Amino acid sequence: AIQKAIDDCALKGGGVVSFDPGKYLTGSLFLKKGVNLNVAKGVELLGSQNIADYPDIDTRIAGIEMKWPAALINVIKQSGAVISGEGLINAQGKPFWDYYWNLRKEYEPKGLRWIVDYDAKRPRTILIAESTDIVLKEVNIQQAGFWTVQILYSTYVTVDKVTIRNNVDGHGPSTDGIDVDSSSWVLIQNSDIDCNDDNFCLKAGRDWDGLRVNRPTEYVVIRNCVARKGAGLLTLGSETSGGIRHVWASDLIGYDTGNALNIKSATTRGGTVEDVYFNNVTMYGVGNVLQVNPNWNPTYSY
Repeated sequence: AIQKAIDDCALKGGGVVSFDPGKYLTGSLFLKKGVNLNVAKGVELLGSQNIADYPDIDTRIAGIEMKWPAALINVIKQSGAVISGEGLINAQGKPFWDYYWNLRKEYEPKGLRWIVDYDAKRPRTILIAESTDIVLKEVNIQQAGFWTVQILYSTYVTVDKVTIRNNVDGHGPSTDGIDVDSSSWVLIQNSDIDCNDDNFCLKAGRDWDGLRVNRPTEYVVIRNCVARKGAGLLTLGSETSGGIRHVWASDLIGYDTGNALNIKSATTRGGTVEDVYFNNVTMYGVGNVLQVNPNWNPTYSY
């Protein structure tokens, strides 16, 4: 029913798709050109806990292009679309976290740590891919099954006043906050992230596949944001193959994050990180202020 409303709205030239107050259980939704999906206060969008409700699509996961389940909300090859509202997008990711942790216990003794993220198929919450002029505004998200917001191969994307809470009722693995992945002209501002991995993260492809795609992340502004917990307030990498450059990050606050600025890559990865400005940052309980590691986490990287 939600998808039909989105499709009908797009056919009529765009507009707002809204909800009566209440809870709505759904699998993957695909937003269309000119449509504003408005999850207003009093509305809770619940992500299905059945992976079959997320159809496989062609996408990129952790730096490598592959088939993977679609996200809960997808904006793919569209323009002028908006996701907004002060309601709650509850991805209900806990069963996917449990699946990951159990698979990791099985894989690590076999020396297969590096492939757990790829074999443990879990849905992202919001995917913006191959799109332009997209806005994500005043949205509350919790319990992402995997990455929360991935901006992939896109341009002119604004993320404003987004709140992410991924450690509700557990410890969500690889629940990155906002990942900017081989995308350009991205503005992230006034957002507040609590997750179990990188809070604000810039990526550009992994190893042979990232070098083949060879698309940078560039012209990114991150300002007036807060990170709570997480592996890094601002992380560049470890997927660096296409290059990361022209980044302005300012007026940021971090609480108990592992790193303030973390630049990480691997000896097989390639790419450069350059022209990054990181200023007016306040950290409480930080592990490292600045970490640069070109041989990061070998059990995962190789």
